[in-house]
Amino acid sequence: MTLSNYNETQQDWTIIQISDTHLMNQEDLEFVDMNPEQSFHAVIEQIQQQYPNVDAIIHTGDLAQVPVKETYTRYLAFMQRLGIPFYQIPGNHDDMDLFPFYHNQNQVHAIHFGPWSMVLLNSAVRGKIDGWIEEEQLQQLDQILSKFQQQFVIVACHHHPFDMQSKWIDQHKLKNTENLTDILARHTNVKAVISGHVHQDSLNEWKNIQFFSTPSTCVQFKPLSDDFALDEEAPGFRVLHLKANGELQTEIYRTEKASQKINVEISGY
Repeated sequence: MTLSNYNETQQDWTIIQISDTHLMNQEDLEFVDMNPEQSFHAVIEQIQQQYPNVDAIIHTGDLAQVPVKETYTRYLAFMQRLGIPFYQIPGNHDDMDLFPFYHNQNQVHAIHFGPWSMVLLNSAVRGKIDGWIEEEQLQQLDQILSKFQQQFVIVACHHHPFDMQSKWIDQHKLKNTENLTDILARHTNVKAVISGHVHQDSLNEWKNIQFFSTPSTCVQFKPLSDDFALDEEAPGFRVLHLKANGELQTEIYRTEKASQKINVEISGY
């Protein structure tokens, strides 16, 4: 449970969530007829312009579409040049043996921003699209929530815990959501859960906890679709505004630059 402390004299914090970059092993290669490197860089450029004093960037998984050392090395080099603290958790497309876990440890971490804590979970399962949070991680989460019961907490994982009303993607959601919510129900300090995987914005509320998904930095999935379908929405990111009094505000932004043309005829990937 490695922790990182921030300046506690601050009164507000800005955290950016990005997700599902699906980076290739070479920056000029395409993913479902779109260059994910270009769209990822466009998203980051917009973040830098809109939020020059951002406190951290959290990547909620599927960092790589081609999960090889070259992909992760290129991502890390790019992010390190930004001078912004950044953290990432794996998705189902990532390789757990190569993934750049925080402090190179596949365990639960709490990153502190004054009175707020961001708890990073790994819901990826080797060889599966579905999500599952191991019992050891759930126990660590329970311990963190007890230890930092005075903190306002956001939990991050890749897979969506609740249905999107989209049959094809819901069959690949977090498969032990009840185990997660059993832990969350024991505590009163969790404000939100953020996830990726679904390539779209969504909000579910459960016992006063808000569950958010966020757009991908590349292609978007069409909401409320029984079958795989791409949407024409632009790549995007989520902004989380955290206040010292526990107030959380959030919004989605999409890239303003001319987007690459989306081939909505693609039926899978």
